[in-house]
Amino acid sequence: MTSMRAVVITESLTGGELPAAFFGMEDRRYPHLLDERTPIEITELTVPADQAPSLALALSAALKPRLYYAHLIDETRMLVAFPHTVVNLPRGNEEAIAHAQAVGALVGIPDGQMRFAEMWDTDHPDAPAQPEANAR
Repeated sequence: MTSMRAVVITESLTGGELPAAFFGMEDRRYPHLLDERTPIEITELTVPADQAPSLALALSAALKPRLYYAHLIDETRMLVAFPHTVVNLPRGNEEAIAHAQAVGALVGIPDGQMRFAEMWDTDHPDAPAQPEANAR
């Protein structure tokens, strides 16, 4: 069975809880600095690919009405859950990415937090660059 990875900012959820449909899917939680200054918690989950569209809709219903989104991703597509809306982004589709960014702008998400094209290769492209492991 194929799967997608869901990435959710815990603070984005009304009531601070994932929808019940995600029970048992959580992999890990960890701290992150949003835009290098706002401490948040990231929750990552592995979801069955065939359930991803309905789970993305459940997330869209659970998000606070402004400033947040969640996403589900695999090698070929990303489902971005905005409040009350889900956008399907096939990898490399610039029109779909621009559409998702326009939807995010409607709920007040800064452009720098919607670097969707980079998310297939970098989990958090808004994070500060990490020093090389061998750098002195």
